[in-house]
This record gives sequence, C-alpha cells and structure tokens, in this order.
Amino acid sequence: MPRQALQKHLADLHDELASAGDLDPALRQQLRDVADDIESLLGEPSPEPTAKAGDQLRERLRLVTVEFEAEHPRLAQVIGHVADTLTKLGI
Repeated sequence: MPRQALQKHLADLHDELASAGDLDPALRQQLRDVADDIESLLGEPSPEPTAKAGDQLRERLRLVTVEFEAEHPRLAQVIGHVADTLTKLGI
C-alpha cells in the first residue's frame, strides 16, 4: 500500500510542477531529478534500497521543500507527502 501511495504522491508532484509556472528553473529541475530518482528506485528489482540511498533522497527532498514553502505551499505539502511515504517504506 505505501508504494501505491508513493506513486500517487509522485503523480501529484508532477501535476503541481506542471501547473506552477513561476518556479525557478534550477529548483524545478532539482525537484524533477529527485522525483526521477525515486521513480527509478521504485522500479528496481530489489525491494529494499540501501539506507544510505534513502537518507540521501529524504535529505534532498527536505532541502527542496524548504525552498518551496514560502512561495509554493501546495507544492511543499506534496513534497512532504512524498517524503513521509518514503519513510513509511523504509527508504
């Protein structure tokens, strides 16, 4: 179930990125890169990613969230859901 929730949150994230026209291009790319890394991790045959990979993804998400909180609270909320779901998955 958490994997399905994560996939839903990632889809929400892509939707929010598509609708947020005034994002800094570098931040937008950074967020896309993190989302792509998460999707790649989900597609790997090994169901258990390394703890280090999970820590790195969560830290990258945390840093991106800080950048978006003030100007794009909805986007920050979606990023938070992704991070929470990664934690539930043990990533």
